Amino acid sequence: MRWLLTSLSFCGPAGWPARRIPKRRGRGLATLAAIGLVFAQAIAPCAARAADVPATSGADDSTLAARLARAVPRGTRLIVAEQAGEGSVPWKLSGVGADAPYAVTFATFNGGPAVLEALVSGAVDVGYIGEAPLPIAVGAGVKDLVAIAITANPGSPANTYLVIQPESGIRKVEDLRGRTVAYPAGTGRHMILASILHDHGLDLRKDVKGVQVAGSEVAPTFSSRAVDAAIVLGHQYFRLGSPPVLANGAGHNWGLNPIVARKSALDDPAKSAAIADFLRRAVAMYNWQAKHPDDWITANYVKQRGMTFEQGKLLLKEEGMGTYYPIDAELTEVFQQIADGLVETGALRTKVDIRPYVDGRYNAIVQAQNRIDDAIPRPLVNDGQLDDGSRKPDSQPFVLK
Repeated sequence: MRWLLTSLSFCGPAGWPARRIPKRRGRGLATLAAIGLVFAQAIAPCAARAADVPATSGADDSTLAARLARAVPRGTRLIVAEQAGEGSVPWKLSGVGADAPYAVTFATFNGGPAVLEALVSGAVDVGYIGEAPLPIAVGAGVKDLVAIAITANPGSPANTYLVIQPESGIRKVEDLRGRTVAYPAGTGRHMILASILHDHGLDLRKDVKGVQVAGSEVAPTFSSRAVDAAIVLGHQYFRLGSPPVLANGAGHNWGLNPIVARKSALDDPAKSAAIADFLRRAVAMYNWQAKHPDDWITANYVKQRGMTFEQGKLLLKEEGMGTYYPIDAELTEVFQQIADGLVETGALRTKVDIRPYVDGRYNAIVQAQNRIDDAIPRPLVNDGQLDDGSRKPDSQPFVLK
């Protein structure tokens, strides 16, 4: 999002040096009140922010996998919620999941809100979601969920595109005033759409006619010409015949994708041990994807999503690959900015404090696996000069090339 970041210093979890959040350039959605909230969080005692350090901390990285596997009691089961094969596909493709010491079941859901519902009901133990659903769920009163691992891909278009009907007469985002726009409520796409509109002086709640549909119904709704515009994912974009694009997600998101767990599952020693082992493998297979792009394109974009290899290659080039980051004060502050921005753009009604809903107890595992894979997280900077495609000199929509 178009945030205004302050240049404050933060203390991290035990053993982490103080780090700085780079200033965010651009028009900025954050208000002075939001900045004050961030500052208040930043100066909170470091001890209160420190995560539980797992027993693996300080040991030889080469024995990490064996130690985590041995800690899982025999007969343990783990149910993992996903949305589009982001867990199950690389689990098998990379071979990382071959010797897991527990039975894993991957359950597919349509969108982050559905994953959260499954978590709240106790139907699954952990789940993959985007950056918007957790703050929105917290705002709705959900308490038993916590992010335990987070990838970030700052600057990415997030595989998200605001498209318009050909021959609609719409040439720029401002032309959407009074027009119908389809989006899935409570999702990352909801957040990105609200931010794009906000950046162009429009409010999703009153300046456009928002049409809320399920994530899988956004593209069909657009295809039927029932709406003037829609916020779609990359594979949907190509299935729609590459309609004109007003803007993408660049600069309107941080590319945060948490793995969320039930707090009650973390309180179960067997489940907690299995989750620790699963997270190591999740980091390993994510790093594997970055080193094997052609294999990932074939498995994910072609076989899973029904795209051509060239289309998948284009999307992966645009989207890029992120990295798992430790859940420290810096990442938590970024997540808080996302939550605050959801309020400012109307995707969330009330401010929430995200700190009780992030848990860095597995940070040492994430950092160790990144070292093993030579994966180095980029600085958490979402450059305000990123081009989301909405300000072309000739005010013409564009298509992916």
